Amino acid sequence: MHSIGYLQQSVHGDHCANEITNSQPQLLIRGCNLLSPHAQTRLLYNQDILVAGTRIQAVGPSGTLDCNPFRIERIISGEGLIAMAGLVNAHTHSLENMLKATSPSLPLELWLVPLFVDTVKWSPRFVYLSALLGAIEMLKTGTTAVLDHLWTVAGVDPEYLNATMQAYNDVGIRAAVAPAIEDQDLVLEAGIRRGLAFPSHPFIDRFAHWPAIDAQVRALEQFIATWHNADDGRLRCLVGPSGIHWCSPALLQSCLELSERYQTGIHLHAVETELQAAIIHEMLGQGGIAYLDKMGVLKRGTSLAHAIWLDQGDLELLAGSATTVVHNPISNLRLGSGRFPLAEAFNHGVSVALGSDGSASNDTQNMFGVLKLTGLVHNQPDKDYKKWPHPDEILDAATHGGARALDMAAELGDIAPGKLADFVLLDMNAAPFLPLRDPYLHLVYCENGGSVNTVVVNGKVVVEQGLVTTVDEQEIHQEIRHYCATHGFNPAESIDITPNTNEVLTLLDRLRRHILENGDV
Repeated sequence: MHSIGYLQQSVHGDHCANEITNSQPQLLIRGCNLLSPHAQTRLLYNQDILVAGTRIQAVGPSGTLDCNPFRIERIISGEGLIAMAGLVNAHTHSLENMLKATSPSLPLELWLVPLFVDTVKWSPRFVYLSALLGAIEMLKTGTTAVLDHLWTVAGVDPEYLNATMQAYNDVGIRAAVAPAIEDQDLVLEAGIRRGLAFPSHPFIDRFAHWPAIDAQVRALEQFIATWHNADDGRLRCLVGPSGIHWCSPALLQSCLELSERYQTGIHLHAVETELQAAIIHEMLGQGGIAYLDKMGVLKRGTSLAHAIWLDQGDLELLAGSATTVVHNPISNLRLGSGRFPLAEAFNHGVSVALGSDGSASNDTQNMFGVLKLTGLVHNQPDKDYKKWPHPDEILDAATHGGARALDMAAELGDIAPGKLADFVLLDMNAAPFLPLRDPYLHLVYCENGGSVNTVVVNGKVVVEQGLVTTVDEQEIHQEIRHYCATHGFNPAESIDITPNTNEVLTLLDRLRRHILENGDV
């Protein structure tokens, strides 16, 4: 396991001079306390962090960094603050930031339908505000990077995609956006095979209303060509096939070709529910992970959200291919999807990251809640307690694992010379740390994000004294409230207004029960 947040190096002589002769802005964090798994107290006290441009220049005991003070543009006191690498939210859907608390807990296949009700009026501006709303919440609670599997009600829509990336550009978070793209729904096809006649509905008819899939692929490529590695690499684009049962082999192949052409990663949902897994076996003749392996999708730079319903041998395939699985424990429980075999994945050497999932199934973007639930939900009485997840493993998944999901393992996850300057300073005098014992235990089981004082992303201070510095949060909140009030934005009430919603839900429930209770595949 890697250490989180510390590699001591005092930089002297020519190395320091070579780095400082450039005109990059310098930021010094003076006298902070670095999280370190190997220190006796798990903290290294009174340390300095020197940032040059977008990267960390040097780390070491306070006052030992031999650099020219006239080059330092700003000094932040780290007294009483814990420094840790920023958390990575490796799976979410930013459009859902406006959809928190809109649905009771339902199985995924039923929960999806109301997201497409046609009474909700989306616009590029509202999509922009939705991405901002989630990014602000993440930054203020210690998340410095996000992987946004961006679905929209219009398929791959350039206006919505550009609005989302513009929001991330403005707010200052590190973002990898993987626009969701799909051209089939094997769950619906399985129902039709069994004689179910689904009525017209925005969810059922979505492919007919969206542009042709070739046009969506072209729009996706244009988005990647425009935004990939923008703002010194802070903004990146991934290819985001929606999931195994939502993408034809031809579409998956197009996604693979795009990822290779632009040397970027792939992110998709995989065997999230028991129903998905059963239908994939029925329609594709093999399990979902084996199918992805056959298609060439499993590889370094690919990340799979959920991956709960695994077959024998799947963990070996995932580990051997260096694919990252993104564990989303809160949404898994919220939708009753099942439990990812975390201990077994760790034991097999699978790369694991953590995600909040979208706010329609979480219903927040606070990664500290994800850390805590990860540390609780796997503590089962039928499992050897020695194999329950340890706080070190959980934080490693939320930092190094997230970096691997972004395909940035060499650049993120540590506070160390040469790494990108993405880190968080937390107030160790706040209630979650009183009295202070093992800081890893405090971070996983006590912290709720409220202790976050300062956040640095790509070398820039984006949160200071707990407040976002890049945008006017209150003005954004006011605009969102006004939009919702004037546009009648209430998705929960729209379920009964959109024709045939309840009939579609009834048919999907019948299909689900028929397959899962009768074993009909």
